[in-house]
Amino acid sequence: MNVHLKLFATFRQYLPPGTPGSACDVQVSAGTRVGDILAQFGLPNEELVLVLVNGVYADLGHVLEEGDVVTAFPAMGGGDDSLHKS
Repeated sequence: MNVHLKLFATFRQYLPPGTPGSACDVQVSAGTRVGDILAQFGLPNEELVLVLVNGVYADLGHVLEEGDVVTAFPAMGGGDDSLHKS
């Protein structure tokens, strides 16, 4: 079955070489879980902050279905912290 995988920020480096943009289609077998597909691409679990399936929060045990869109976000930092200083 086909699943669409979107990886953002530093996770884009885990997409196959030559992948344009931040997404690719992946063929997986029935019963594949979110954690399985992320592990297949080598994403470090300790850096996962948010995982969505079809735009809804999902845990790593969520079983995927044909046509699902899996989106993963790592922790992101940055910005101007001067507003928080006294």
